[in-house]
Amino acid sequence: MVTGFILAGGQSSRMGCDKALLPVGSRTLIEIVIERIQSLVEQVVVIGSVRNVQPLKKQLVHRVLTDLKPDRGPLMGIYTGLMHTKTALNLFVPCDMPWIERGLVGLLLSGCRGEVEAAASRHPLEGIQPFPLICHVKACRTIGALLDRGEPSLQSLLHKPRTQLVRIEEHDLWRSFTNVNTLSDYATLTEAT
Repeated sequence: MVTGFILAGGQSSRMGCDKALLPVGSRTLIEIVIERIQSLVEQVVVIGSVRNVQPLKKQLVHRVLTDLKPDRGPLMGIYTGLMHTKTALNLFVPCDMPWIERGLVGLLLSGCRGEVEAAASRHPLEGIQPFPLICHVKACRTIGALLDRGEPSLQSLLHKPRTQLVRIEEHDLWRSFTNVNTLSDYATLTEAT
C-alpha cells in the first residue's frame, strides 16, 4: 500500500501564478497529476500552503493538508505528508510534473527496501532527479532532524546514507522528470493535451 502526496505549496515564482490551478483544457494542472498517479496509490493527498489551501479544497475532492510550517520548501511538504500518512511507503510528486510514468514509480518502489528510507532517481545525463520521490515512513525522523538543524534543502536528504538513487536508463521514462515551470512549459503542455 502506497499513499500518493502531491506537493502544491510552492510559490510558483517562475510562473507568476499558482501552477496547481492552471487550466489545461477542462482540467487543472494538479488534476492531471492526480490522474497520472491515482492508479498507482491507495489514496491521493494534496499538500498546499496557507496561500492556496482554500482554493485547492474548493477545486479538489481529495484530502488537502497544509504544510506544518509555512515557506520551508518541499522538504517540509514531505515531512508534513509523513506525519499524516497511514502507509509505510509514500510517493511524493510536485503538482507540476504531469508526465510521470508508472514504470518509473515501480523502479523507485523497488529501490525503497530494507534499510532504505528514500528512493529518488539518477538520470545518466542530468544527474540526481529529486522527484518523484518514494519515502518510507521511517524517513520522518531523518527529515525532522534536517529541518531542526536548519537544513531545509531536499538535497540534504538525497545525500543521506539511507537514500537510494536509482539509475534510470530507460529513455521512455525520462519525460517523467519534466516540470511545468515557465509559461513556455505551460504552452507545451496545453498543446500536448
